[in-house]
Amino acid sequence: AGIALTAVGVALILAQLLVRRLDWPPPRLIRVGGLVAAIGFAAVCFADSPPLLWLAFFVAAAGMGWVFPAVSALNANAVRAEEQGAAAGTLVAVHGFGLISGPLLGALLHQLDSRAPYALVGLLLALAAFWPSQPTRPVETRSEAP
Repeated sequence: AGIALTAVGVALILAQLLVRRLDWPPPRLIRVGGLVAAIGFAAVCFADSPPLLWLAFFVAAAGMGWVFPAVSALNANAVRAEEQGAAAGTLVAVHGFGLISGPLLGALLHQLDSRAPYALVGLLLALAAFWPSQPTRPVETRSEAP
């Protein structure tokens, strides 16, 4: 478990360093990162040795390292300045809900097949990567009524 967690940590750090150099817009980071993460999670289903499992976790974490900051950026850019605190709080709450519900659902799926949780996450990330998106535009400031 220690090597797997180290692989995840290193992948997240390297992904963050690469994100800064790429200077891609958030939707592109989500598409590419989501696809990379989907490949990593799907690869967990086929890993037949610890090193392959570590590599799969590394790839999954690298992709998620692109998705996380892109989602935060889209969240911040989708609202006006005075709404950013509420938007950030909502995003953190949703993330917290995922941290609670994900393991519960994963445990249920694991009873069916040990690969099922990873297959589901890979499928959902692939769908998110290919989901049609609207072009992003700056948030308009609303003028106050006189």
